[in-house]
Amino acid sequence: MPLIEETTKTKVDIDPEILTEMEEEAQVIVHCSFYNDPSLYIGDVGVRVWEETFILDEQGGGINKLVKAFGIVYQPGWYFIKSGDTKRFTMVFDALPKSCSSFTLIEIIPQPGAFVVKGIKRNNSDIYTVRLD
Repeated sequence: MPLIEETTKTKVDIDPEILTEMEEEAQVIVHCSFYNDPSLYIGDVGVRVWEETFILDEQGGGINKLVKAFGIVYQPGWYFIKSGDTKRFTMVFDALPKSCSSFTLIEIIPQPGAFVVKGIKRNNSDIYTVRLD
């Protein structure tokens, strides 16, 4: 007696017009870290994410917006990192075009201290790890 019963497979026809309208859902995930280096900073250091954080396609010039940040506060709040500690957080962005081979992570904000990481090489998973310190 078989342990798994055989089932009949049903063929489903999908209208070709519907198939061409479908888009592949994709996102870019960037895991970030910021180390409060006591040789560079005195005391606690505040970090936060602005909604004006983007990834820029270095080839095509397209701008992809931040969808959501996890493990960090949004501006106007602050997360304070003690001297010698590291803060890790994750940001999720809209998908990059397939033609993109490298991109820049950037905050476009009206004050000093914005982070910029240039030349992030694209990979197949679209999951990246960057240091912001």
